[in-house]
Amino acid sequence: MADKEGISSLDLKFLKKELLSVLAGGVFKKIYQYKGLDSYQFIFEIYSPSSKQEKNLWLYVDKNKIFLTNTKKEAGEPPSFCMFLRKNLSGQKIRDIRQYKFDRVLEIVTDDNILVFEFFSTGNVILCDTFSQIIFPLRIQKWKDREIRSKVMYKHPPSNYDPFSMGLEDLRSLSLKTEKSVGYFLAATLGFGGLYSDEICSASGVDPKKQANQMSLEDLANIHKTIAEISKSEMSPVMYDGFVSPFQLRSKKGKEFQSLSEAFEEFYSEKEEKKADEIEKKEAEKIEEKQKKILETRERAIEKFENREHNSKEIADLIYANYMLADDILKGIRNAKSSGKSWDDIKSAIKSEDTPEANAIKEINENEGFVVVSIGGKDVKLDFRKSVEENAGSYYSDVKIARSKKEGALESLSKVVELEKPKTTKRRSVRRGKWYEKFRWFFSSHGMLVIAGRDAASNEKVVKKHAEDNDLLFHADIQGAAFTLIKSDGKDIDPMTEKEASEFAAANSKAWSKNIGTIDVYSFKPNQATKPVSLPKGSFVVEGSRKWYKDIEMKLSIGVQINKETAKVISGPVMSVRSHSTYFVTIKPGYKESLELSRDIKNKILLKSKPEDRYLIDNLPLEDFQKCIPSGKGDIEEGTGL
Repeated sequence: MADKEGISSLDLKFLKKELLSVLAGGVFKKIYQYKGLDSYQFIFEIYSPSSKQEKNLWLYVDKNKIFLTNTKKEAGEPPSFCMFLRKNLSGQKIRDIRQYKFDRVLEIVTDDNILVFEFFSTGNVILCDTFSQIIFPLRIQKWKDREIRSKVMYKHPPSNYDPFSMGLEDLRSLSLKTEKSVGYFLAATLGFGGLYSDEICSASGVDPKKQANQMSLEDLANIHKTIAEISKSEMSPVMYDGFVSPFQLRSKKGKEFQSLSEAFEEFYSEKEEKKADEIEKKEAEKIEEKQKKILETRERAIEKFENREHNSKEIADLIYANYMLADDILKGIRNAKSSGKSWDDIKSAIKSEDTPEANAIKEINENEGFVVVSIGGKDVKLDFRKSVEENAGSYYSDVKIARSKKEGALESLSKVVELEKPKTTKRRSVRRGKWYEKFRWFFSSHGMLVIAGRDAASNEKVVKKHAEDNDLLFHADIQGAAFTLIKSDGKDIDPMTEKEASEFAAANSKAWSKNIGTIDVYSFKPNQATKPVSLPKGSFVVEGSRKWYKDIEMKLSIGVQINKETAKVISGPVMSVRSHSTYFVTIKPGYKESLELSRDIKNKILLKSKPEDRYLIDNLPLEDFQKCIPSGKGDIEEGTGL
């Protein structure tokens, strides 16, 4: 039972058969290593001649699971171990894939190496030579009974019992030594786990609570038979709530899959997304907390500078409003001092006088050269070595300094808000394309697939490999045009799909680059296309009658399809793209280069989009738009799109 903790020994037993059926004879092409959420992750890119797919297969591996995947994440600089694997495995042909007994150890055997995957504890990836001597492991490990390091012989972990190789007598002998329940005996001693233990008991008609050493010979025979049937059973993978099983369980219902790898990919991708979302949430909370503290500091600074600006301006204004009083005080202090009086005498005289000037003076600090004066109900510090104008000017200068610092703090605050704003990190990965995505393609308004060649080689494949009797081919009436094919899947082809296919054929012809406004297009059945030996690749002779579509206008739409948290660029005839996209624009022949035109298309779609969709569209690479532009040039047809 594969659950969130990883795959079980039984899963590995079934998965080994699945992997062997498609990877035997395959060749290692490239290896990618990623830093996982908990540990390591690898993608092994393998060319498999036995695969129905034309592209290389991707084998995903981490510390507790392995399966074929359709998703490959972007990889950074490869670590040294990844480079080591590339150097030793690239070009190596896979001769065998085997599971060690009934354990979570899988080995891929090539002519020169044995690649060992251990899916227990912290996991490991170990490259050995054909004699099982370790060349290099991902992790150096040591236990009391085995050691994983270079230049020692690889030793398998102490093995569990293998229930599938046990005879009835072996099973009986082992059960007699077990004083615990039958359920425990199957789950722990034989390694099936609790869920499969219950399933075996149910199928065998044995009470799981019964003591194992008290089972009858009939009970043991039924259990032995059930285990043998499991081993021989056809794989029918099912994903249940919380786990995946290689076969249907009697007591539960779940979602069925064609392969165990497909079930694992859907199950674990959901788990990885949840785990990544949790990490993302924690990171966002950290950033938010950091942002909050920075914002509070900046806001306090702004408030301080605002108060300083207001206070300095108020004092400067008060000084000028009470100019005569301030001037008399400053001159009086300077005159008294210049006449030879001591500071004590000056202070004593001020205390004894009953004048507006004396009453206004609160403090004299002869050491620092200032006097504190009450003016307009506010205590004002004046430098008695300076004039009234100079004192007021100092405060006005401080107003400018405080204002400048406040503006700087405000600018800094806006940058903090922009840069430190919690962001959702979108994990970008490469999804394996469908077979038709190597061509130009679209789905018609009525849901039929239409493909067209990109070059001579793909033109050849459209006609020779993919065109079937009930399909319909199209070609623009000009030398240098893509063969366009409607895949009927045995259904009748409707007139709207024919019209859209003719528009697609027109756009994917030399007429576009020649800036021709309209062109005629014709359709024919696949059996009308013949290939004389003298014709170059991608060219065919069409025999017999044709159906004509006159004056087809030269235009194409490019749109963005939003689906939950993903965005995808699509292109095709206007009505088709209108049906299948969230936002789109229409282009026509022109002279704007593809890169500039792609920017214009993306920006126009961004302007039309809802705020919640913009980050998805903004993350789309320009290349996705560029590859949809026929002949690499064109222009936007104004007044179109959603």
